[in-house]
Parts: sequence; C-alpha cells; structure tokens
Amino acid sequence: MRQATGNSFRMIAALAAMAALALAALTTLGGCGGGKVTGGGLPTGLLVQGVVQDENGRAVSGIRVKLLPGDASALTQADGRFAIPVSGSTPARFTVELAGRETQFLRYFTYGMQTFEIGCDLGPNLPAAQDNVIDIGNIKLYSQDAIPPPPGEVCSQ
Repeated sequence: MRQATGNSFRMIAALAAMAALALAALTTLGGCGGGKVTGGGLPTGLLVQGVVQDENGRAVSGIRVKLLPGDASALTQADGRFAIPVSGSTPARFTVELAGRETQFLRYFTYGMQTFEIGCDLGPNLPAAQDNVIDIGNIKLYSQDAIPPPPGEVCSQ
C-alpha cells in the first residue's frame, strides 16, 4: 500500500511540474510579440484599422468596412474608427457599405486620391502591415448635400 501511495504522489508531482512548464512556455511565447506564423510565412493575428469620416471630417458611425478576399468586416464606432481582426491569409482589398445609411450619403467615397462607388471592390492593395497592424487611414464619405468630389477611378457594379 505504501508503494502505491508513493507512486501516486510521484505521478501527481510529475503532472504538476509538466503543467507549470506548459504555463511558463505559454507565458514566455505570449510575450515575444507578433502573431503566429503559418506555413506560408505570413503572420496571423493581423488587425486592419482605419477611420471613416464625412466630407467635413466628422466621424461616421455604422458604416461597414469589409476585407477581401473573405468576409471579415466591422462597423465603424461612434468615433468613426473600425478595427477588423484577421486570421488566415492577409487581405489585399476592402469595400465600404452604407449598412442602412443610403439616404444620408451619396453612392461614393474617396480613399487616397481616388473615388470609388460604395460597395465597390477596391483594386489598390492595402498598405503593408506594421507590427501586425494594417492602417487603412481615412476613408471619406460624401453626404447627399455635399459637393461631389472630382471624377476619379469610379468602379461600377
């Protein structure tokens, strides 16, 4: 009986030591910075962020920004900001959807120096990731009573 009890204590001690090592390994790896790396070498755990404003620079909430390829998306918050966590392949493009705000805004927006239709699959590649964050920057929507932007690269559906 005494030998069985000793073996049980050794087994419990060994399990506790393995659990402590596993916890230490997870803590150490979690602090190394950056996301996991997949077989293709691209980091996962990316965050795509930006801000949507109207033509006067005011934040616009409730606008859906969708990443392509795939269907990762987020609605803009009260401050116009959005953040979309990305796992798997790195997105290359994005779209903007009005999500019920059609009567307030015109059918186009500007990004960078180009004009696009709402819901259009933008051709330009997203900026490069910096510290696992892709910052799209500012997207400007135009309200129904705004002076339209000059003609640009407008894609049609």
